[in-house]
Amino acid sequence: MNQTRTVLGLLIMIFFAVPILFGVIWAVGFTQAAVSQKTLTELPGEIIAEIPELLDGMLLAARDENSDMDYDTRTWLNAIAGASSTPREVLRETGLNDWLKKELSGSLRTIGDILNGRSAASNVWLDMRPLKAAFRHPAMERWLSQVLEKLPACSSAQTQVWERIYLSASPYDSLPPCKPESATGIAAAAVIRDRITRDIPDQVNIMENANFPRGRFNIAKTITSFTYLLFLIPAVFILLGALVAARSKSHFFRWSGAATMAGGGLVLAMSSLIKGVIPWAMRVGPVNYSSSWTHWHDAFSDHVGGLALVVSRHFISPVITVAGAVCVVGLLLFAFSFTFTREPGAGVQGSQVS
Repeated sequence: MNQTRTVLGLLIMIFFAVPILFGVIWAVGFTQAAVSQKTLTELPGEIIAEIPELLDGMLLAARDENSDMDYDTRTWLNAIAGASSTPREVLRETGLNDWLKKELSGSLRTIGDILNGRSAASNVWLDMRPLKAAFRHPAMERWLSQVLEKLPACSSAQTQVWERIYLSASPYDSLPPCKPESATGIAAAAVIRDRITRDIPDQVNIMENANFPRGRFNIAKTITSFTYLLFLIPAVFILLGALVAARSKSHFFRWSGAATMAGGGLVLAMSSLIKGVIPWAMRVGPVNYSSSWTHWHDAFSDHVGGLALVVSRHFISPVITVAGAVCVVGLLLFAFSFTFTREPGAGVQGSQVS
């Protein structure tokens, strides 16, 4: 009978308690990161700092003839690498860097203030006009012309594609990786620039359809507190498994502590491997892309590891903190089980033996 109860309790722990605790730890950690003022304030700047490195890595990959990069992508990247102005310089000269650092980061910082109750809920407008102006900057036009000049000559079929693009008959055709013969580089650069800015609005309300309470309200704290209630779910299964399997108070706390440490320990083990898992997953994961951008995916994903690590660092740290706290609780429960040095009936049995 005791063995049956032990097996049943172990099954409850393995198939219910530990997996649910594992998922709850990740959910609580990710939620804390998503609404954290620190994440919304620091993450955009760190991502922006990684963009030049990402571009440099893509240009370097285009020179490797043994890579799996397709011909179109390789040709465009080699043309970009051959331009006299580097992408870093273009980002700086056109003001794209300033827009990313000031406008985008500032808007996200404002959202963080609203979520954490530092300011009342209101519309947060992201001004896209400086972004559109950056693409119309003479430095951008000059750089695009330089890139086009480094492309090989067009075939007859590619020339027809360029002509369709000029006539806007097929605005979503992929730009052929060749230097158009029927127009100057400036005209082709204008076509590329117009395609980029065509659908960009002047302003975007980031808080549109966000039904936040009026006045100052610490939404982040409320959400985080609610997520902690999720721990009641695995706690129920841990208690149930321990009650079924345990034959004494010490065994009850030992089972509870062991299951709690198992759930927290699994999360700690996985989070320690996350730096290698995320970049790999971004390269081989099943992500859907439109046909116009599929050929850029391989070039981008091979050098997105640094960007992924920046993001994961902000989202994994809270998970590690929560998992560590869970392990501490489990360890305390496990240690507390040894305080029950005398089991019920032990004294009676001892007196009978003597």
